[in-house]
Amino acid sequence: MTKSFKQTFQVPFHELDPGGVMFHAHLFSHAHNAYAALLSAAGYSLKDLLQTGDYLVPLVHAEADYLHPLRLDDEVCITVTLTSTGNSSLHFSYKFHKSGTLCATAATTHVFLCKRSKTPVTIPEKLRQGLKIHSP
Repeated sequence: MTKSFKQTFQVPFHELDPGGVMFHAHLFSHAHNAYAALLSAAGYSLKDLLQTGDYLVPLVHAEADYLHPLRLDDEVCITVTLTSTGNSSLHFSYKFHKSGTLCATAATTHVFLCKRSKTPVTIPEKLRQGLKIHSP
């Protein structure tokens, strides 16, 4: 059974552009926060993974579509889904809703690399299993 991972945030003043709309680049900050929270929920804190593991997990692809503006103090719910898993890569989709309206979508790809050699490595099995509940 798939369970979507959800996280909410309120659009703060410092993320607005001069037109009073959340500046587009901040969407990726919120996507990253939701990604880190999802990893934590799967039993892998990003901090621990990077500090104590033998891994780097760089973002290698990001894209977004903006459908409706997000404004000051809007309550936004991000739904994160693991859309596919490769041997060393994770692909996520993000949906940003405000009051039931889809305002933006995003997608990211992260690759697990060996810290020393900087070459792709297999995703840890414990993490792969922990993320299964959030994949279709």
